[in-house]
Amino acid sequence: MFRSDFGPALATLAVALALLAGAGEVAVTSVRAQQPKTSIGIDADISGNADTTVGPVDNCAVISEGDSHQVDVFVQDVTDLQAWEAVFTFEPAVLEVTEVDVQRFMAANEGSDVQDVSGELPDGDGRYQLAVFDAADPFAPDSGSGVLARVTVKGVGPGVSALLLPLSDLDDDGAPDEGPLLRDIDVNSIGDANGDTLFDGPIADARIAVDASCTDPLGPTSRSESEGSNDGDGIGAVTIAVIVAGSVAAVAVGGLATAWTVRRRPRPEG
Repeated sequence: MFRSDFGPALATLAVALALLAGAGEVAVTSVRAQQPKTSIGIDADISGNADTTVGPVDNCAVISEGDSHQVDVFVQDVTDLQAWEAVFTFEPAVLEVTEVDVQRFMAANEGSDVQDVSGELPDGDGRYQLAVFDAADPFAPDSGSGVLARVTVKGVGPGVSALLLPLSDLDDDGAPDEGPLLRDIDVNSIGDANGDTLFDGPIADARIAVDASCTDPLGPTSRSESEGSNDGDGIGAVTIAVIVAGSVAAVAVGGLATAWTVRRRPRPEG
């Protein structure tokens, strides 16, 4: 009697549960497919940003010669970040880097032990190496969005400087061999689409105008008509010389995040 009364109902319930399970798989797949893509960049105005929050991103700020100004190197929608590095480039005739604070997004989790192995300051050669890792034991990786580094720049001359985190082909072989690198706790490169370990996701650039307008051409501005100006390509002869002369040094400095994560012990099982 029990089976005849409830058997069909139980069968119907089993089918319904199976359908729900299938729908759940579809829903999970859909959510995964719609997960936001990790991005990085430079915000020319730190207003609205916090250690673990990125507000509206501004692509330009105006300052006067002699003034100091803070910009943020940020990350959005990252998972389990444990180490990162990038070259922060600027026009040395317009700006210099005077201070850097990396105790922000990566220091947010309890137990974090953030190590800054970036270049020496002040830096006025147009290329500043940022390199940071979290030596916490046990691991204290960071997920979400926030400020990787707050960089203080100073106006040293009139003009407009681009602020970039570029992918650079230092040996001219047609493939970038230096650029942003993000590592997770399993030593995986975050945002690496082509297998070269470098970050291939969206990168937001910015610029700083010193005694100039954001709409002016990139590069230093002449102090007099007789001095002329550059062709506005955004990179001066001094910067080019530094890049060429510093290629070997850049390669040697680059890879700190990679080397550190390789030396780290494997992630505990379970």
